[in-house]
Amino acid sequence: MSRLCGLSTFSRATSTLFLAGFASIWAAPDVYAQSDSNGGITIEERQQYQDCIKLAQLKPEDGFESAIAWRDMGGGEPARHCVAVALISLGKYEEAATRLDALAKDSAAAPGVIAGMLAQAGQAWMMANNLEFAWRDQSRALELAPNNAQLWVDRAMALGLAGEYWEAIDDLNKALDLAPNQPDVLIYRASAWRMLESYDLAMSDIENALNLEPNNVQALFERGKLYLIAGKKDLARRDWLNVIENSNGTPVADAAKANIENMDVHTESN
Repeated sequence: MSRLCGLSTFSRATSTLFLAGFASIWAAPDVYAQSDSNGGITIEERQQYQDCIKLAQLKPEDGFESAIAWRDMGGGEPARHCVAVALISLGKYEEAATRLDALAKDSAAAPGVIAGMLAQAGQAWMMANNLEFAWRDQSRALELAPNNAQLWVDRAMALGLAGEYWEAIDDLNKALDLAPNQPDVLIYRASAWRMLESYDLAMSDIENALNLEPNNVQALFERGKLYLIAGKKDLARRDWLNVIENSNGTPVADAAKANIENMDVHTESN
């Protein structure tokens, strides 16, 4: 999508506008679990792979060295993927994304496995603030696995962060068609509706999400923003206080505290 070109250095503040409290987009490192096939690896290789992934996540420096050694000893695709996971854990997102792209290009695995690699490359590109490459890889993943609801959500993230809210909503609609009644997806769509100033539609999605998960702090946070827009400061405060009480110390709770402080400052100045 040409409109994503040149957006490789977007502000992180934009992400909080679209998806407040979106703590982590790195999900399901075991791409070989995303296919009905075994990904072309033996039982022994799978165990070594899972051990490598665990170490890469818990002790990324050790995990990186272990994965490199395994790769150099002929560990093949699983070892190369473990190297990328370790790089993600080390915060080296661009290098990880580049390696995942190369792995997906070279892979002889099943389409579902390759789609998982591309999806993770897209996530890593997002963390590297390169939305154009994220969208590219997510689109490639969807070509291979169009019935994977999470892939539609992933691409919606990149579109939303780029300010392409209508396109993001289209992708989220497809995700909900494939997997209805997903609170997180409803919250993401509500955020996009809010950015488009379609507040009634945003509130409808949030209320549906809260009907599914009454204590979902992301939904409460988003509803607080909608209440504030509607001038219902007491209701906004109530929701944000609930967020703080139920998730104190998390990014979404910190954002709720900041919103209450900002609201109080504006109230005092008026």
